[in-house]
Amino acid sequence: MTRITKDPAVRKQELVLAACDLFKDKGFEQVSVSDIVRKVGVAQGTFYYYFKTKYDILDAVIDHYIQESMSVINGIAADPRLNALEKLQAIISYAMKIDESEHNFIRFLHSDDNLITHQKYMLKSFEKAITPITDVVEQGVRDGLFKVRYPRETVGLMVYMFGYLQDFLAVSQDRDEYYRKMRAAEDVFIKVLGIREGAIRMVE
Repeated sequence: MTRITKDPAVRKQELVLAACDLFKDKGFEQVSVSDIVRKVGVAQGTFYYYFKTKYDILDAVIDHYIQESMSVINGIAADPRLNALEKLQAIISYAMKIDESEHNFIRFLHSDDNLITHQKYMLKSFEKAITPITDVVEQGVRDGLFKVRYPRETVGLMVYMFGYLQDFLAVSQDRDEYYRKMRAAEDVFIKVLGIREGAIRMVE
């Protein structure tokens, strides 16, 4: 059989996407390097050409998650068809959605043994999200939809509150507490943005 040679960047991306799928399906700890290369259909040495260990590809998987999320958030923030309130609601709805297929991987990130990896993921994603969401809030201030004196600083606080909520959602099974926290978050958003009650919904 003729060996197929691919651009290194393409092959590396194939490995990362395969690892993404496997980590979501089984969780990080249950996946081996052999599983990843088998899914791509390459030799084990190919993996070690790009990554020294499974933890190295974990960093690449996290970067991929962040890039995917930011692509969605940036797209919403730049959408000329939406006003600022609609954009913010769309970003909130996207950020609060956790796909069932991702729970194994998310639980791994939130385990006590992975606090450093989790914190690194959260900090990187938060810092990237602040700028486009600040643009949305500043648009809302200009259009008279929001009353915010310090948009960037306010968004920073809002984003970190999101991180707390996402952490809670990833590990809690208490539905009553879930709804209380969501309603409390709605109250916070209403007050800090200066909008009417019910204008932002954290949960249906």
